[in-house]
Amino acid sequence: MDRIDARLIEALSHNGRATFHELGQVVRMSANTVADRVRRLQREGVIAGFTAVLDEKALGKTLGVLSDIELREGVERVAFAESLTQVPQVIGALRLTGRYDYQLHIVCADTAELESVIELLKRDYGVASVNSRLILREVPADKTKLLSDRF
Repeated sequence: MDRIDARLIEALSHNGRATFHELGQVVRMSANTVADRVRRLQREGVIAGFTAVLDEKALGKTLGVLSDIELREGVERVAFAESLTQVPQVIGALRLTGRYDYQLHIVCADTAELESVIELLKRDYGVASVNSRLILREVPADKTKLLSDRF
């Protein structure tokens, strides 16, 4: 990977729908050359995919919460993680070290919905305890910073 690849990745991170022609203008290369580079970055796994970003608030989910989850003794962690796909309010999960087993990113319409999600997790998913914090504002992640130490 070189500086041109890094510039292409940065451009795509801002606009994943940019055409090869538009990307070519950014790096002063032909659309065909850019297409070859982008496809190579995909094959190598540097670009993992392109996706639409949903706005939870536009979908009525205005309450964002980070919940630390401690599982009951004997609950299989992999099975717990896989079962989270059945809880639509859980939009992300991280396996942790330390006291808590997981941190869940949960989005709800209101506190009543959050309370029902917590009760569901405790009743049906083997959760022993939950420690939740409200998200006031999300700072967008910028993974292109990972490229800065390479060039």
